[in-house]
Amino acid sequence: MNKKIIRPKKLRGTITPPGDKSISHRALMFNSIAGQTAHINGILESEDIHATINCLRQLGVAIDLQNDGSCRVKGSGINGLKATERDLDCGNSGTTMRLLMGLIANIDGTIRLIGDESLQSRPMERVYSLLNTMGANIFSEKSNGCAPIIVAGKQLTSNQSIEMTIASAQIKSALILAGLNSIGTLNIIEPLQSRDHTERMLSAMGAKINIDENNITVYGETNELQSIDIDVPSDISSAAPWIVAGILHPDAEIEIKNVCVNQTRSGILDIFLEMGARIEIMNKRLVGNEEVADLGIYSSSLSSINITQEFIPRAIDEIPLIALGACFAKGDTKISNISELKVKESNRLDNTIEIISQFGGEIFSNEDELLINGLNTLHGAKLYCGSDHRMTMLAGIASLLSEQESELIDVDAVNVSYPNFWNDFEKVCVS
Repeated sequence: MNKKIIRPKKLRGTITPPGDKSISHRALMFNSIAGQTAHINGILESEDIHATINCLRQLGVAIDLQNDGSCRVKGSGINGLKATERDLDCGNSGTTMRLLMGLIANIDGTIRLIGDESLQSRPMERVYSLLNTMGANIFSEKSNGCAPIIVAGKQLTSNQSIEMTIASAQIKSALILAGLNSIGTLNIIEPLQSRDHTERMLSAMGAKINIDENNITVYGETNELQSIDIDVPSDISSAAPWIVAGILHPDAEIEIKNVCVNQTRSGILDIFLEMGARIEIMNKRLVGNEEVADLGIYSSSLSSINITQEFIPRAIDEIPLIALGACFAKGDTKISNISELKVKESNRLDNTIEIISQFGGEIFSNEDELLINGLNTLHGAKLYCGSDHRMTMLAGIASLLSEQESELIDVDAVNVSYPNFWNDFEKVCVS
């Protein structure tokens, strides 16, 4: 698909981004091992979420997905998942594969996890090596640390403390899920606190977990989780393109509705506020144990800052868009400790540099840092977007802010997380 984009005179409108991807995955998985039936509203309708649904159905979970974005999950209980001889295809979803390793580590049987070409190049040993210290038997079929992954289920023992070297919600969540059904007590220590959707949701479901910032204790042999109905808020990662577009466009007023502003996810807001952005956080409330708000985004003048390590776990998926924002800031911006970008759906560190450079931005890397010179203007570009949804949205917003027309080729990757992205794009552009 080809799409020509012309810079609009102004940006106006109200956007409700799709449901939070992280919360949607967890609502499905956790209710699958609960004891009753849960109703989930506002679930993200995307390729990644459908991968999770299909895998859970193969494990024996009854999931009824409705056309209105709601679904019903009939839980199988903490020990109710059944091994399948068919491969579990996780598609492009790293969250699906990594959390499933913890979810099925105790299963009676052997299961093979596969994914698409991109997923098969992404690191999985960082997850299963820690699970194996609990007694799991999980390994890479090709002995390269990547998928296909073989899970030979067995009873786990968790009387230990595991100190993680990477602040990763996916690794942490896999360990927590394995710990729920293991024998003993598991203590998990993160170097920095990562997103905490898992802890919030499982606590609400009655899991035996104690949380003290980046120190989590999981008490094994949980008898049963209670199914809970969940209203999924909008994903701040999907709100991020409009946050950046509204701040940087010279004539913008955008309202973004129902956004999850959980403090472990809202790094992008804190970063841009520190840079001088005009962001109004309105109608803040608690929905399903998650902080939710509406955001008013207005044209702003930014000043450069150094974005340091403590911000990164709270904004890792938004770093490419934050780098784009830095191109318009007064002065030079440095973003540090972002090597994790190299092992996402693509090498987002290299791809961010390549895409922004094609639009005329001055952006460079120094090992695990990005250095951005503020220029205030970008020119148009013609480029192939590829298979990474967040890189495609980055290119879309860069074209929106450029002074000439751009042409983006093969833009359908947004379907992984935001199928209506291009519709919302047209909605806010006023010629």
